Amino acid sequence: MGSWLFDLFSKEHPALVHVPLGLVVCLPIMMVATYRSRYPQTWRRMAFRVAIIALAGSLLTMGSGFLWGRMLALIPGDGLLPRITGPGQALQRTLRLHALTAAGGFVLGLVCLLMLRKSYHEPEKWGWTTACLAGTLAWAGAWGLVGKEGGIMVFGDAATNRAAAAAIDARKNDAEAELPIRALDYASLEPVRPAPFRSRAHGNRLARTWVTASGADAFAAGHPLPTGAYAVMSTFGDALGTPGPLYMREVKADGSQAFAFYWARVPEADRKDTGGEDFVYWRSPNQALAACAACHATAGPAGP
Repeated sequence: MGSWLFDLFSKEHPALVHVPLGLVVCLPIMMVATYRSRYPQTWRRMAFRVAIIALAGSLLTMGSGFLWGRMLALIPGDGLLPRITGPGQALQRTLRLHALTAAGGFVLGLVCLLMLRKSYHEPEKWGWTTACLAGTLAWAGAWGLVGKEGGIMVFGDAATNRAAAAAIDARKNDAEAELPIRALDYASLEPVRPAPFRSRAHGNRLARTWVTASGADAFAAGHPLPTGAYAVMSTFGDALGTPGPLYMREVKADGSQAFAFYWARVPEADRKDTGGEDFVYWRSPNQALAACAACHATAGPAGP
């Protein structure tokens, strides 16, 4: 699919959703008309055909929503649903519920389609018509929930507004919220090896380790870093010096460790490791750094 067509299809999700929604809302009305009309079989046939179109439109809409979520980086490149890594991700939680409700609505719509077919082929059994009425009402209700959750993502609610306000306040009080200033300034730290070394644990890249003056001696001796000290590993991937990611490990005032991972330009071949992202800046407590925390269980240096 061409990039412009991909963009058009994904970004038109809010418009596409109204097509199956309108059709699904019409289905209970058609089933009621089945009871009140002299031509109930005509209404059954019409409802069955409308349900087919509505189900196909639902699948198309779900596909566009999934692509839109990927485009907005709300859905990781290696997953089908948003990844929840912290308590403040109200938008991701709403999107997850939105997607699961839509999937449930699709299954419900498929059941309705089968019941409508049964009702049409056995018109003398009015119990199937009653079941179709109940099923189409439930399908319309499921679409209503999906629409409500979509509206929350667009216009917000108390939870998403609180999360957005908290994120803004956190960025205002965090000098490195948008850029890892200290990690980028690694050349001002103390190099602990005279030459680059091959680090198997960090993508088998060539690397150098830099440590704050307060922790350089302890690091070189294999001892834990003191409180307030941090280490940065700069990497490059080949003999041409193509920049790789920066890794940062810091010992906080309470003795706990914090990690950061910064990659300003992720090569396309490596984006499978970053969830499809071409720019990465992860910081603790991001779940993507769990492997770092597991490897560096203590504040001392780890193996190569």
